[in-house]
Amino acid sequence: MQEDSLLHRQVHPSFVQGDKISSQVFTSQVFKPTPKDDNLLSVYNGEIFEAEESYEHYTEDGKKSVGTVSVSRKECDSNDLPVNLDNDPFEGHCSIDYSGLSNKDISKKAKKLKALATERGWQYQASN
Repeated sequence: MQEDSLLHRQVHPSFVQGDKISSQVFTSQVFKPTPKDDNLLSVYNGEIFEAEESYEHYTEDGKKSVGTVSVSRKECDSNDLPVNLDNDPFEGHCSIDYSGLSNKDISKKAKKLKALATERGWQYQASN
């Protein structure tokens, strides 16, 4: 995977602030793994999926997302977050690895990724 390749992350409606799609701001929770994730945050490999394709794939079985935001592999690397090209549970799946970090460090790194994704802007937004 190239260092400038994007890693697409779906934004659950509960992680959004704002009532109109154009003014929505997502929280850093988008980039923070939950306990069930085992410190591995699921993302889509941008070399395989465009942002809209990742949204469609994610929501096709009823999962909720308001859209797609992205960070690059280089941005993860510069924040000491390895990217695993695991292709599990589907071809094009990757994981951002937060293993070995304290909860405080996980929160700090999630905020940094959120800031980078915010600067890049929504890569895809679902219509209301």
